[in-house]
Amino acid sequence: MRMDLLIDIGNTSAKIAVAEPIRDSNQSSEVGIVHFERLSEPWHVAFARLRSIFGLSSVRISSVAGEDVELNAALEEMDVPIIRLTAEVPCPVKPVQNVPKTLGADRWAADIGALSQDPNSTLLVIDAGTCLTYDVISREGVLLGGAISPGVQLRLNAMHEHTALLPLVEAEAEAVLMGYDTRTAMLSAAVNGTRFEMEGYIRQLLCEYSDLHVFITGGNTFSFSQDVRSHVTHDPYLVFRGLRAL
Repeated sequence: MRMDLLIDIGNTSAKIAVAEPIRDSNQSSEVGIVHFERLSEPWHVAFARLRSIFGLSSVRISSVAGEDVELNAALEEMDVPIIRLTAEVPCPVKPVQNVPKTLGADRWAADIGALSQDPNSTLLVIDAGTCLTYDVISREGVLLGGAISPGVQLRLNAMHEHTALLPLVEAEAEAVLMGYDTRTAMLSAAVNGTRFEMEGYIRQLLCEYSDLHVFITGGNTFSFSQDVRSHVTHDPYLVFRGLRAL
């Protein structure tokens, strides 16, 4: 079976997945990911290695970075169909209205990935990466709006870069509620503040949309308070799932 090569180029890293092609609509909600890695070598080397293992039939790309000459040259050598996702590419799962042309490809891919799993609920799609991004899609298929804020590491970096004495702290998955020194106090605000922000959006949206289904993806994982009663799906492959559905 020939596979699809999926590429997600974010603000801080590039990730690659190999997926089984979708043969019918019933497969669209399946993960279908047979290989995943973060790019750690030149593009042409990675592509040659993957082609020797998998019979690649197409490439689908989500990128928020600028033009990459090396990547373009490596793609030309592949000689397979290439889809570069933009906000102007229609959602293959269901029509979605009110999608701005400026919507980032990563956000749109995650939105499609969420819709491929649940096209019949109101969706809150959160990508917790370098930045936190939020998109709300109604069950009628209207992108109601979104929000962007700094991710955990950006919050820590900003405190270090814009003060005289606060140290540079690396993000961690969890933090104490109240810090006992400078480092843990910074982690408390960055990690817990991010979680409280997401919980606030979820609680507020639940007041308006009782069928809210929250999808979370990205480099950071969070556990929510027990009183957050929305249906929450953590999906590390959400962007790839969207690319696979194209």
